[in-house]
Amino acid sequence: MPERRTSLATVLAALLVVVGVLAAALSGPLSLEARPYQPPMATEIPTVFPSAESPPPAFEDIEAPPPAEWAQWFVRVVQVLGALLVLTALVLLLRHARRGWRFDRPDDLDEDGDPGDDTGEQLSDTAVAALREGVQEATRALEDDVPPGDAVIGAWVAVETAAARTGVVRDRAETASEFAVRVLDATRADPAATRELLRLYLAARFGAHGVDAADVRRARDLLRVVGQGLVARADDEVAERPGAPGARPAGEGRTG
Repeated sequence: MPERRTSLATVLAALLVVVGVLAAALSGPLSLEARPYQPPMATEIPTVFPSAESPPPAFEDIEAPPPAEWAQWFVRVVQVLGALLVLTALVLLLRHARRGWRFDRPDDLDEDGDPGDDTGEQLSDTAVAALREGVQEATRALEDDVPPGDAVIGAWVAVETAAARTGVVRDRAETASEFAVRVLDATRADPAATRELLRLYLAARFGAHGVDAADVRRARDLLRVVGQGLVARADDEVAERPGAPGARPAGEGRTG
């Protein structure tokens, strides 16, 4: 996707800049001044005749003075800081790549578990009302005089916005689409309709062929099915208990 590729290129460029600055710091200052040209001068070399009385001079090995202790510590500190900078850049790169791979991937739909699995969320009446209002807004978005892709995208964004207003805490690793699916799964909304509506949204936003007017009509039908099941799971289970007010008679199957 363009956003992911641009962010990844930015991180890689920042990493290259860090490595370049570290290499420049370790290599020392760069001098670009030209040396003055000095023509060679002829010098006379005196002739030395060997003498038996004077022995040849002995040359002692001259060792270079050891580097100062502060210079050694400075180099070590620079190396440690450079290693920490590189490690930090790699960690940020991996985190960015992980978030990019999770961005509304269609594959995530198959990793969420079986459709209709209980998420453990207890939705309040206010939360369910927010979802119903979101479905109504999504239906109105499909009625707007806009291209089919914009209509489908606007409808699903309305569902995501409604899920955010329910008060359910969103996990930091969840995308907005994953969160909306999880909140809807806490109701009796048809999970297959929810996921098919999400697939239409993904096709409209990221698909190569987009969507058409038939897909808009299909999205409208799916929203109607989802809206019919917007009842909290806990309320539905209480209604099914024997002797509870409004309980179904024994042997009566569940419809829808």
